[in-house]
Formats: sequence, structure tokens, C-alpha cells
Amino acid sequence: MSEFIINEETVALRKDENKTIIYNVDNCLVINKNLKNILNTNCLYYGSDLNGRRRSAQRLLNMKYKVPIIISDINNYILISIGSLRDNNCLLIMLNKIIDYEEKDNYLKIICAFNQEFVVNISKYSFEKLLINAIKLNNLLKWRKNVNNV
Repeated sequence: MSEFIINEETVALRKDENKTIIYNVDNCLVINKNLKNILNTNCLYYGSDLNGRRRSAQRLLNMKYKVPIIISDINNYILISIGSLRDNNCLLIMLNKIIDYEEKDNYLKIICAFNQEFVVNISKYSFEKLLINAIKLNNLLKWRKNVNNV
């Protein structure tokens, strides 16, 4: 599979060297493209490029770093990035698939829809900051859509 379009079934994406692992509701795919390329392709598919989506999120949230990635504002596809896109262990989780999270000894377990779990090396506090920013961005985008539909 060369092209992958993020959709309602997508739970998370993980960078694996120059490949990307896609976690869907009922399967797991390995795409022979790097994560940044897949993100840019998806942003373009839904109407912008990755840099444009980043700048938009930065402006809406009034912040520069660790901004959530808006894949599709129409479908409310927002990814929380755990780690930098440059890191080999970067994980992006779809905001609307996060069910719960719990802190263990030196890691955080993120529980997603359909019993998918991801263990990450991030503090609960840092993850909650990422989560709050993504929720704030999602709410702002929904509010703007509702205001413009009145």
C-alpha cells in the first residue's frame, strides 16, 4: 500500500525508521513511507499542507511548539504528537480515539478505542498539556464551524 488516507478507523500512527505503522480499529498496516510524508499527503488530501496546518494550529492556540496536527477540520481529525516527528519513536494518536490514560512507574499507558494501548515515555503532566491543547483546538474549530453555519 503506497497511499494511506487517515479516516474514522484510524487510531494512531507510529514512525518506524523510514516506514510508518498505522493502527486502525481492526488492523495494523505498515506503509513504506516516512511519517512526515504520510502526514503531508493527508493534510493535502483534506485541503492544506502540513506546514499550513501547523501554522494554523500555532496561531489558533497562540503557541509555537508541540501543537496538535489538524489533519481534517471538517472531520475533526486531530492528532496528538508524542515526540518529535524527527524522533524514531514518534507516536501520533487521534484525539477522538483516546479513552483513558494511566501513569505507571516511568511511563504512561494510553488506552484508546477498541482496546488499543500505547506505552509511551512521557509524564502524565506533559501528556495532559498535549491533550488539553488538542481539545481546545478541536473545540475552537467546532465553534467556528457552528458560528459560520448560523
